[in-house]
Amino acid sequence: MAGELIFITGATGFVGFAVLTKALQAGYKVCISVRKAAQIETLKSHVLIAPFVEKGVVEFVVVPDITIKGAFDEALKDVVGVLHIASPLPAPTEDPEKDIILPALNGTTSILNSALLHPTITRVVITSSVVALMDAPALMVGDPSTIYTPLTRRNPLPSAPWGTAAEAYFNSKALSLHATDTFINTSSPHFTIVNIMPGFVIGRSELITRSEELLKSTNAVPLSIVLGVKNEGKKPAMITHIDDVARAHVGALDTEKVVGNRGFLLQSDVGGKVVFEDALLVAREKFADAVEEGILPLGGTTGNAYQIVDSSATEEVFGKLKSYREAVESVLGQFVELKRRELV
Repeated sequence: MAGELIFITGATGFVGFAVLTKALQAGYKVCISVRKAAQIETLKSHVLIAPFVEKGVVEFVVVPDITIKGAFDEALKDVVGVLHIASPLPAPTEDPEKDIILPALNGTTSILNSALLHPTITRVVITSSVVALMDAPALMVGDPSTIYTPLTRRNPLPSAPWGTAAEAYFNSKALSLHATDTFINTSSPHFTIVNIMPGFVIGRSELITRSEELLKSTNAVPLSIVLGVKNEGKKPAMITHIDDVARAHVGALDTEKVVGNRGFLLQSDVGGKVVFEDALLVAREKFADAVEEGILPLGGTTGNAYQIVDSSATEEVFGKLKSYREAVESVLGQFVELKRRELV
């Protein structure tokens, strides 16, 4: 499939940009969907994308509202693979159904139904999440008894009220995954679908230019600890290095190597061994100078909520995943680099 045209949504986000970069490096031609025309220049001029623009292997299409029926009907012309990454993050909102649930659900069904119109498409890859498989108590408190696999589904499905923004996000992923399953069973598409299911995605974010911006993403999980924040409660102890997320998305486009209509859990440190506060060890071992300078003050805490996640099939297909410590080293390196530049 490399060398052929693929389509990507969500390329202006942390995960989407990493996947876009990986796809271009793998030799794909890419049509990038953006919501606003102004976003085109941001992507075109980026140091990692500009060389591919010059080669003529990047094109753009503006899709203002990805949730409406037919939004992608014309945009998917001549495409062989689709990477659907765009989905709302758990930002504070007074209306989680309007701002989180429906955009995630309708964005997924919209692009799948549009793909039915294009016989050239052979594979659709969707950014799901490990949180699609678990309810809020399992995620925030822990679940030592259930083995979660890519085939696990929430039963019953979540319904309103949607709870906090974080709970609404969990629910949106569960409902979107269910909608994808239903689509496969009822529409019998000519293409196959792969769901990529990461945990907290951690690592260098190439769109970021200011250190504080790193704290607006899932990178805040380890960063807050090394910056001295004492977080209350627990967080799901499931993480994925951004490099592995990008690699799995692009690898899943290959219909010869990756069987479709399945999911892949991307969980580093298999067996529930992630300890968030190991970020402090990484800071001391790899960035001792920054600790001494006060850039990384240390002293933060975060509790670990453990689940049993079986991601063995993922490593069989995509190879070994990077560790939590490697992910922390990646993002701390970027934070220190940016912080020192700002302090000059």
